[in-house]
Amino acid sequence: MKRRYIYILISLLVIATTLIFLANSGDDTIRKYPYGKDTLEFFGDGTFQIYRGGGAGEPPILYTHQIEAPNSVIDNVLSYKIEKNIVYVVGEKGFIKLDSSTNTYEQKKRISDFTSKDREIFNKLIEK
Repeated sequence: MKRRYIYILISLLVIATTLIFLANSGDDTIRKYPYGKDTLEFFGDGTFQIYRGGGAGEPPILYTHQIEAPNSVIDNVLSYKIEKNIVYVVGEKGFIKLDSSTNTYEQKKRISDFTSKDREIFNKLIEK
């Protein structure tokens, strides 16, 4: 009888430990690239990240881990907005519309090259 209670107790401990482990590992975002201490924001699987600027008072940068363009996409990020899986970024060198679900982006120097809905969002970001 005493052994039976010990087996039940051990079983309950194993089940509780398993549930705690599963609950703590429940991150539904699969990251291809990890984020670090200088990461302010990451999008999708981490291919695109906004990092802190190099020094005090320097604006953040939008960085990509893509092989064909392993450098910053826009050096100086002035503002950005996330709408579902689309990220709108305004920088000193232009405008970016980033789709974090497909890891693709459009970069244009003029706001007029985007759709009217995109221009509306970019104009609100410029006003900030």
